[in-house]
Amino acid sequence: MEISSSRFRSLISKRRRGLLSIVIVCVVVTAIALLWPHKRGDGDYITGMVGRGNVDVIVSATGTVQPVTTVEVGSQVSGTVSWLGADFRSEVKRGQVIARLDPALYQAQVDNQRANLANAEAAVQAAKSDIGNQDANLDAARANQDAARVASVDATDLLKRDQEMTDVIAGRDVEVAKAAADGADALNQQARAVTEQAQATLAETRTKLAEANAQVAQARAQLEQAKLDLDHSVITSPIDGVVISRNVDIGQTVAASLQAPTLFVIANDVTNMQVLASIDEANVGEIREGLTATFTIDAYPGDTFTGRISQVRLNAQQQQNVVTYSAVIDAANGAQKLLPGMTAYISVRVAHAEDVLTVPNAALRFVPDQLAALSGNPQGVAQDQTQGPASANGTPAGTADDVHDSQERTVWALDANKKLAPHSVTAGITNGLVTAIVSGDLNAGDSIVIGEI
Repeated sequence: MEISSSRFRSLISKRRRGLLSIVIVCVVVTAIALLWPHKRGDGDYITGMVGRGNVDVIVSATGTVQPVTTVEVGSQVSGTVSWLGADFRSEVKRGQVIARLDPALYQAQVDNQRANLANAEAAVQAAKSDIGNQDANLDAARANQDAARVASVDATDLLKRDQEMTDVIAGRDVEVAKAAADGADALNQQARAVTEQAQATLAETRTKLAEANAQVAQARAQLEQAKLDLDHSVITSPIDGVVISRNVDIGQTVAASLQAPTLFVIANDVTNMQVLASIDEANVGEIREGLTATFTIDAYPGDTFTGRISQVRLNAQQQQNVVTYSAVIDAANGAQKLLPGMTAYISVRVAHAEDVLTVPNAALRFVPDQLAALSGNPQGVAQDQTQGPASANGTPAGTADDVHDSQERTVWALDANKKLAPHSVTAGITNGLVTAIVSGDLNAGDSIVIGEI
């Protein structure tokens, strides 16, 4: 069906006038509601009550249960496991044999090194015997040299005497004496050379003895190393404790080429455990050594365990842009309910107020509509006046909205005429639900405003 253009424009005009009429009615109704005088009654406010009690500031965290001292027992040598003397949860003593590797290879090395040591010691004895022979040869050479020197001196003296008596002795006799002197001197030179050679041979023999002694020392060291490797094929417990992990079986080959493989993990004392708690960076300033911590575990949901913070570590951990710090909590485990690796849900009381007046946190946040409008907050949503997490000494810290860190607060109550009346108070620590009141003119049981309808 076709509609003429004039009729279409007429329909559009009617719809616009209808919408405009609706808007005008809404504006008029809203103006009347805002400008019409209205007297509030006590039914327009939500009230709470001033109480009295204790206020605790609790920091919550999660952590992992672990033994205080854990030792990984490894092997310094490679081999095949031939015997096991401990299993999971076995109680062991220091020095107790808990495993053995096949010793055949290391026993053969010990025997080989012992033979090498025997050969080296035999070489030392041979060198010592040779030195004895060379000493005797040197003594004989020195004796011959002394005799040759004396004979040379005598022949020289005889030659000089004959030369002085040439007028009496025939020339031929002088020549014979000179020949004898030259021969004696040659023998003397020869004897000196033999002595020097004997000395050199003796020195060389002594050098061989020193080398033989060095070989003995080396062979002895290699033998001790082989014995040490043989001893390391026997695995012993380094501490008294309980085996919490066994990583090998009989027949398994252990390779210790680059690092010692872990065969057992032994906890020193499972009657005393520690919990490694992850504390959020926003709360780490409130955690200090000596604070008492309570925690629960999933295995025993009805039990609450108690410990004490012994250390707050400085190394930060960051996971998914969340920064945490580790706190060590020492806890007794006489019943041995705490097992390594369990997840603990931890609560640490960082501040405490005993028997104080308390007000709901909503009362500190409440601001009447009139004041809210004057402060530029027409919706009447108050700036948060509650305390942030208290410090360890109980001093309240400011929240994001309370940047001035002031303890002075204002709460509102209804007077006898059901009108709002302000009360100045000094706020203390808060647990997130109620805030402790340090001073002010409030009393337990007073009714205070926490909101308005």
